[in-house]
Amino acid sequence: MINLTKEASAIIKDEINKEINKGYKLRIAVMKKDNFNFHYAIGFDNNITGNDQILKIDDIELVISNISYELCSDMTIDYVELEKNNFNFIFLNPKDPNYVEPNE
Repeated sequence: MINLTKEASAIIKDEINKEINKGYKLRIAVMKKDNFNFHYAIGFDNNITGNDQILKIDDIELVISNISYELCSDMTIDYVELEKNNFNFIFLNPKDPNYVEPNE
């Protein structure tokens, strides 16, 4: 299962409701690089294939490939202020070799 925090869910819902994103689903991708670091991507996509899963989380449909899902099935997506006025999505993934459990 992939989890969304309230903050991430609110931002995603706002983006889904924008006219430019109509007809698209939110895709989550996780790739393992050569040095075993994980790389994360999030964006809208309308190319859904038989190798994808569609997950319904907090009334949001997420698309994720089967390969990506194996790498992040226990992940939480959050939306946080990394620096003053600089907000971004972060991926808290216990399967990532560089994962550090948050203190807060």
